[in-house]
Amino acid sequence: APPPASPVPRDPLVPAIARAIARWGATSVVHDRQTVLDAGRLAALRATTGATVRLVPARSDARVQVADFVAGTARRIASDALAGRGDAELGVLLAPYVDPASIGFRPAPGSRPRPATAD
Repeated sequence: APPPASPVPRDPLVPAIARAIARWGATSVVHDRQTVLDAGRLAALRATTGATVRLVPARSDARVQVADFVAGTARRIASDALAGRGDAELGVLLAPYVDPASIGFRPAPGSRPRPATAD
């Protein structure tokens, strides 16, 4: 028999939104539609953060499209670093946007971006 369903979803989306709201001091968030973001979870986010989360179709909102692109790029940088194929310079540039409570990704200690050079 399958194990009983957990009453709390293990999806990190809701806690991630709450951490982003806290980090950036947001009072309003626009997010693409997600089935995990039902009315109850949206109300809980509002109650715990004070921010409203408005769900929009990603295809019709440029803000969500840009955020998806940036998030995908950040995920690739972090995934490559975790797999040992990381670019130290990209890791340093990404580090200020990674939540300190996040598991996994950390830039190499003491690494710094190289200054740009004219070719």
